[in-house]
Amino acid sequence: MKSLIEKIENNSSCKIIFTDFFDTLVHRTVHPNYTIKLWGKFMVRELGLFLTADELFAIRVDSLNYLAQIHKKRTLEISYDSLISEIHSRLLNMNCLPHLNYEKFKEIFEQADFIAETSVQFKNNKIVDSLVTLKKKGYHIYLVTDFFFSKVLMQKILDFHDMLTIFDDVFVSCELSKSKEGSEIYPALLEEIKAEPEDVMMIGDNEKSDVINSAKFNIKSIHTKHSSHHFRNKKNLLGNDAKSFRKACSKIEKSCRKSDHQFSEYIIHFYFFIERLYKKAKRDNVKDLFFLAREGMYLKALFDFYQELNQFEHTHKINTHYLKASRQSAQQIALKPLEEESFDSFSTSHSQMSIDQLLQWFLFSSETKNTIIAELSIDPHQIHNNIFESDVMKKLRENSIFIDNYESNRLLQKEAFKGYVKSFDAPIHKEGIALVDVGWGGTMQECIYAFFENKIPVTGYYIGLKAIYNIEPNTKRFGLNFSLYPSHGSSYDILKANGQLYEQLLGAPHGSTLGYKFENDIPNTVEFHEENEKFVFDNYIKDVQDHMLIEFEKLFLTLSSINYSEYMVQEYMTDMALRVGIFPNQKKIKFINDLSKGFYQNVGENKVGLAYSPSQLKSRKRVLLKTFIKSPEKVFRYIVKIKPYMHAKGLYWLSSPLNLTYYYIKFNFWVKKKWFPKNLLR
Repeated sequence: MKSLIEKIENNSSCKIIFTDFFDTLVHRTVHPNYTIKLWGKFMVRELGLFLTADELFAIRVDSLNYLAQIHKKRTLEISYDSLISEIHSRLLNMNCLPHLNYEKFKEIFEQADFIAETSVQFKNNKIVDSLVTLKKKGYHIYLVTDFFFSKVLMQKILDFHDMLTIFDDVFVSCELSKSKEGSEIYPALLEEIKAEPEDVMMIGDNEKSDVINSAKFNIKSIHTKHSSHHFRNKKNLLGNDAKSFRKACSKIEKSCRKSDHQFSEYIIHFYFFIERLYKKAKRDNVKDLFFLAREGMYLKALFDFYQELNQFEHTHKINTHYLKASRQSAQQIALKPLEEESFDSFSTSHSQMSIDQLLQWFLFSSETKNTIIAELSIDPHQIHNNIFESDVMKKLRENSIFIDNYESNRLLQKEAFKGYVKSFDAPIHKEGIALVDVGWGGTMQECIYAFFENKIPVTGYYIGLKAIYNIEPNTKRFGLNFSLYPSHGSSYDILKANGQLYEQLLGAPHGSTLGYKFENDIPNTVEFHEENEKFVFDNYIKDVQDHMLIEFEKLFLTLSSINYSEYMVQEYMTDMALRVGIFPNQKKIKFINDLSKGFYQNVGENKVGLAYSPSQLKSRKRVLLKTFIKSPEKVFRYIVKIKPYMHAKGLYWLSSPLNLTYYYIKFNFWVKKKWFPKNLLR
């Protein structure tokens, strides 16, 4: 069989080459219509639309057909700008675009189309290389394609594939209002480039459009019969998005499990949190996100990487900031004058402590602390069950040294934090402040809101919400992977069970923020890095995080060409959490134990380490068994602690029967879905 170059050169009159694009120079890994689904997916993400990609796909198809009907044109002859304008009008009519003008909408629309196409295309290197050779031999080459993209966008795609320099010019049906399918494009092109039919050779895969219709105008052609690609396009009409999605996630999960980096499969949880955070921020028109220390450091790195990967940075990049804060530092900036302060926010979670620990929390100097303790004449290390309601607290409130230092420290913390926040140069007073953290209740959010005297909206975006505080219109909070609020389902109980593992895997290379100070009139943080915690990060967490970042990119690139739903995401995360919780091997359990040694609490009793103990099973065994039979997910937080406990007792070899709980929980979910679809069982 003669090569393409030989066929061209054997035609002595041929000086000009017309070539098709799709299924000639490039092929797709998906059906052509699926690229519109992907466009819809990216549009939903970037615009924060309350629509699905399928719904947006339908809107685009209907818009194109409507325009073709009223203009009496083929769909591929409708101008790209007209299509964008029609879809924009339809979305406006649905009240879907409250924050966006037309120019920004158009910019995002075009970028979504570009990414949707390039994410599934691959070059036909054999033909492209032949064209490069023919170009060097002096042939003039023109791209002629029936498509709904503008010329500028087609040139951008050609540039993406390093093909733009091959072509003298690019002709697209929707720009010319003429198509190869209708054949009118051929005489128009001959006139445009001042060529005779015998000078031209048309290359394409479509027999009617590229061969038969060009012959009507005496243009010779070369038919590239890519039957295997045409068959793949037909086959791609079939298939299952849910199956493709599960396969993509499973591949990453297996890769992580086989690695030396224990629990690195948690990157799947973090990935979908980042994706949901991005969508939610776009929907809420958030321009600045403040990631709270310390878990926020890695989450910020993932979010920044996500924005870089998604190729939409130039259309509306969300600014990210790293705000060093902790419960201790946040509670201090929210303190009221002593006579007004009840310490409610503090006492709800850490009321058991000694007077020595309490005075450390206020960042008093050792000299001041010792003086106060001496004047109170008490045992400074005695633990009080509710120190804020104790007699010693009453004495403390009356101590003049404590009163003076409390007030000076309170004012210093507020002033230093005020300067610290101002250094980010974000329009907080105009836009409010949006916080990002692992969770679980929103203590720091409440304190920062109090710091701003309840005048500035403070919104919280969390991996999970496990507690509900006094949520107001200006302190909205969202658990994006799981949430107790406004209501919770079965996935909540599963995903929250190993909450401390999220925190440990999101560790940071710096210490906890104790408060704020001024250094040479510049606001700064007061930090403490516990040695065990530092050791754990350097020797365990850092390598896991580095590996997770690699898997994060792989997952992004794989999922870019799959249209998946939030239901698929939640189902996969829940099932993975079940498997991770029920089937931990001894390596994983040892890793958990090693991590727990560096889990430092900077308030209350300043504990280091987390213990897994059956004492947490406070309910009666009969009640727990009854709950397990009816709703096993509600006792899952206990189930995940059994194997680590048995391992600690040297009885791990007896834990195999516990694996059956996974299958029972799955069976229980299936029964409820199949036989109780009304969802009345809670």
